[in-house]
Amino acid sequence: MPNGWQVRTMGDVLEKVAIPVQVDPKKMYQEIGIRSHGKGIFHKEPILGSALGDKRVFWVQPNAFVVNIVFAWEQAVACTTNREQGMIASHRFPMFRPKEGLCDVDFLAYFFKTRRGKALLELASPGGAGRNKTLGQKEFLDIPILLPPQKEQIKIARILATWDKAIAISEMLIETSEAQKKVLVQKLLTGKLLRKGFVGNWRNVRLADVAEIIVSNVDKKTVCEEKPVMLCNYTDVYHNQYITQTMCFMEATASESEIKKFSLKKGDILITKDSERADDIAVAACVRDSIEGLLCGYHLAIVRPKKNKVDGVFLNSLFSIDSVRHHFASRANGVTRFGLSVNVIKDAVFSIPSFEEQCKVSKMILAADDEIAAQRKRLNALKLEKQALMQMLLTGKRRVKMDDIPADKTAA
Repeated sequence: MPNGWQVRTMGDVLEKVAIPVQVDPKKMYQEIGIRSHGKGIFHKEPILGSALGDKRVFWVQPNAFVVNIVFAWEQAVACTTNREQGMIASHRFPMFRPKEGLCDVDFLAYFFKTRRGKALLELASPGGAGRNKTLGQKEFLDIPILLPPQKEQIKIARILATWDKAIAISEMLIETSEAQKKVLVQKLLTGKLLRKGFVGNWRNVRLADVAEIIVSNVDKKTVCEEKPVMLCNYTDVYHNQYITQTMCFMEATASESEIKKFSLKKGDILITKDSERADDIAVAACVRDSIEGLLCGYHLAIVRPKKNKVDGVFLNSLFSIDSVRHHFASRANGVTRFGLSVNVIKDAVFSIPSFEEQCKVSKMILAADDEIAAQRKRLNALKLEKQALMQMLLTGKRRVKMDDIPADKTAA
């Protein structure tokens, strides 16, 4: 055990605080909620007291540890701040204040965001999955935790908060870059933005005139007599803009004829031809790498650009613009599940410039995508570094210097 640290229970260091609200039917109230996976507090829309009915609610106390007892096992834990002053919480969000000089609630919140913290919350939440897995408050107060002195807890929490801030800034930068890219793509792909060296002569073409359409029927079965292959499936396309060799694909088998017909080539575009919603169909992904042994799976169609007719990256991006999304949504057939026929895909009309200009646009799009990918890589590295730091600091394997604790931070 680290020097100066000791094992205490939640009941040793926390006390429950619950101040009931005498609800006025004519007054406006604002409730808090807690996101799972340690993502913090959110504020609900204000409502009239009359809309609360018989619901038991309590005044939110600042600097309290709060937990959603229904989803505690999913790490629905957080700390209240002065921003929640005057708000309310239901009885499913018990609040606990630290006993003087014993603990820091931010430190506790970070602890319960670790794998060990999650495991302890699960043990204190008996029952089945979902809403039956409710946190027992007695069991919660019996949870043991290894705690350093309070001042060290505060310093550790401050260090981790700095990492959280850096991660939040990185996430905002990515959101900004993605929004800027979306605007750029919409303008580039509709001819509204011309750059130096662009002529701007666009023409309407039928998709089948510039690309070959191949609808896959390769299933996910494994047959002994067939050759082993990798399958690019629906979710691979739906969740990715590009299909690359770094991705993990499903292993399956296919016949010689299927391998010949449905093997993917660099520059191919895959689109989802089935969906549960009409407005969520024809989602596209471009095959960016040459990947040997990769076949197109079921519920997908290959759109293979004809040489010097249309650029793959350019065409892939066209599937994301609003007019094209509307075109396919309005032509999807179905009631509970929607699909696109081969003819609907073939007859889709796209507006394109010359092949040379398409390639120029594609280079800009790829440059923007590569920058976003680099930002995501840096963000993932930050998250991994923070996780490693949490493991070291919250177990005492790495100690902190105690000479610069902020004077305004107290446990009470």
